[in-house]
Amino acid sequence: MGVTIKDVARAANVSTATVSRVLANKEGSYREETAQKVRQIAAEMGYHRNVSAAELAANEIKTIAIILNNTKTHFWQDVLDGIQDGIQAHHRNSIIFYAGDNDSAMLTQAINSALARSVSGILLVAAKASHDQLQLLDKSGIPYRFVSIYGEHNDSSKFISSNNIEIGQVATQYLLQHGHRRIGLVGIDNSPTGHQRLLGYEKAMLSANQVIEPHWIQYGDYSLASAQAAFATIQRLHLTAIVAASDLVGAGLIKAAHTAGLKLPDDLSIISIDGTFICDITVPQMTSVTQDFYLMGKTSVENLIQTNDSQFIPVAITARESVTTI
Repeated sequence: MGVTIKDVARAANVSTATVSRVLANKEGSYREETAQKVRQIAAEMGYHRNVSAAELAANEIKTIAIILNNTKTHFWQDVLDGIQDGIQAHHRNSIIFYAGDNDSAMLTQAINSALARSVSGILLVAAKASHDQLQLLDKSGIPYRFVSIYGEHNDSSKFISSNNIEIGQVATQYLLQHGHRRIGLVGIDNSPTGHQRLLGYEKAMLSANQVIEPHWIQYGDYSLASAQAAFATIQRLHLTAIVAASDLVGAGLIKAAHTAGLKLPDDLSIISIDGTFICDITVPQMTSVTQDFYLMGKTSVENLIQTNDSQFIPVAITARESVTTI
């Protein structure tokens, strides 16, 4: 059995209340010599203050749970950096749970683990929750926010994310402004995010009175491999430009295009979605619709603490080398 606060109090010959105040660095009617003695004895006995229990007892819980889905993505670290800076700015603590790679069972386990830790709020990063998981969160009474992802129009869960419809629309409009008309959309999946970006693409094309051929839309999983696999089909479509569903998709298209002997961007223009470091290491460097993942993470903490409504984080075009005018 571990050392308790009562053990420390007994060894220091003081009350448990005094030990609690000293180890929490709270002011109290004790002398500095007493405080030094308590800290020394606690260290010698190997006592560690249970922050969660102390916060719970004081009705002052300051621990925020972060649930991470799929750390294989290339932007999660920027989101996490923003969250951690936001947590520090608000003098909160954090605990991180890994929810696997779109693994529903692991996500449920992560949610249950977070709820068992007496946290004050939960941030779910890139997590796609089922109806049952949303019910679990709602019934807990603990505030939560989805970060970098949001559901369909009938989902009332609060979120902090870029506007995926805007992303699809802005990317397509940029290519239209550069004279392109045969524009494909490659790498989206059948998730709400994929549907939203497709809607933005369609909105821009229809606003420009452009017909969309069904095969111009190639589904995937936002990965480099899925883009390379789709490239043979893309070549037969004689597209002049592509909206890549992610930077990895864009990189996969560039690699496949080089292998096929195409000259970029003269033979094919590409604009990617995300705007991470990947855009700077491809040849040519990729023009992108850039999401501010750091700001997204930092804003999510403020939003959670202040119990604000859902927020969209602005996106912007970052012009590089992969789009030409025709």
